[in-house]
Amino acid sequence: MLSLLKFQPNPFPFLMYTEWVMLASCGSLAVLEAIAGRRLPLQHISILVLFCVMGWVLPTDKSPVKILYTSAQIGLIFYGTTLGYLHILPTLYLIVFIRSCFLFGTIGRWVVGGLSLVLFLTHQTIYVHNMTTLVPRLEEQFWMHLVAETLMFGLGLFLVLMLVNTLLSERQAQDNLARAHQQLRQYAFQAEELATALERNRIARDIHDSLGHVLTALNVQLQTAVMLWQQQPDRAELFLQQARRLGVTAMQEVRKSVQSLREENRAEQSLSETIAAVVDDFRQGSGIETQMHIIGQTAGIGNIAVSAAIVNALYRIVQEALTNIYKYAQATAVTVEIETTSEIVRLSVVDNGCGFDRGSSIGTGFGLQGMQERIAALGGTFTLETELGKGCRIGVEVPLTITVPEVSSS
Repeated sequence: MLSLLKFQPNPFPFLMYTEWVMLASCGSLAVLEAIAGRRLPLQHISILVLFCVMGWVLPTDKSPVKILYTSAQIGLIFYGTTLGYLHILPTLYLIVFIRSCFLFGTIGRWVVGGLSLVLFLTHQTIYVHNMTTLVPRLEEQFWMHLVAETLMFGLGLFLVLMLVNTLLSERQAQDNLARAHQQLRQYAFQAEELATALERNRIARDIHDSLGHVLTALNVQLQTAVMLWQQQPDRAELFLQQARRLGVTAMQEVRKSVQSLREENRAEQSLSETIAAVVDDFRQGSGIETQMHIIGQTAGIGNIAVSAAIVNALYRIVQEALTNIYKYAQATAVTVEIETTSEIVRLSVVDNGCGFDRGSSIGTGFGLQGMQERIAALGGTFTLETELGKGCRIGVEVPLTITVPEVSSS
């Protein structure tokens, strides 16, 4: 049965030490009693020792066990009254009340406190009755002392209740803070996992955009060189040199991806220079007539600065769009247009190819999804206009007035 009972140490050790001091003061009275009566008050000392032992641990079981624990302490006090130890009653009742504050809720504390006050007054009444039997006419000083002792006891109960409530509230606040810190750590871990997942998606998208484009262009160069090798070896050599350059570029892209793409690959180039470079590569590698138009001011030409994040995002979108045109569109002409104002950057890529169905695998592919994600991250808009047999137009608008996070996505 005892093994089923659950106990815990006093949650506030300094209060337990305070109880020991109070019990020690009661024990000092027992010592004086022993000196005066020339006998050792074993029962008096036993009551104090039991009170000390019972305060070492407190029950944590359900209310019946706690009520039994409190009742046992009150029973010890009543036993002390039968032995005549009325001088220790206020101290012991205060100790019982302190412990009850850790066992019961607010209502239970008030019940134990009120019961302690009622029992104390009852003992005081018995004490007065006994004194009037011995001394028929009590002095005024006695009544003043009795009233002062009663008031001090009531005030002591109230102060103990306020003190313990404050301590418990502070402990609850500390526990809530600890749980909040634990939740923050969990949220931080989840945010780290989310950031890792986003970074992985970004790396996958960038590998698709950069390395896929380069390898596609490399394949075009090699196929052209193979076709020209027998009749026009001089021209074939030019395509092989271009293929070699693209191979070096592919290796660079792989290294950048392995290094988690920490740096912008074209951070030192303006928007127009960046787009012009990818357009020239496409024109030379595909043989498709490709035009580029610049409207308004662009970074590096006028006074308007376009952030590296926007430059890199538009570069990747043009790169992916041109790769898709070469692979699927069967186009003979492509137009890339850039317009920059003081508030917005507009980009359009138009081809005269075969177009496609928006619900097909091309329309829902990873490349187009990556474009949309890039523009959404910058707070811009992405539009796609296409019909079978009528070519395709990709339109992008990115505002310059918002704060753009500098996220590397080389």
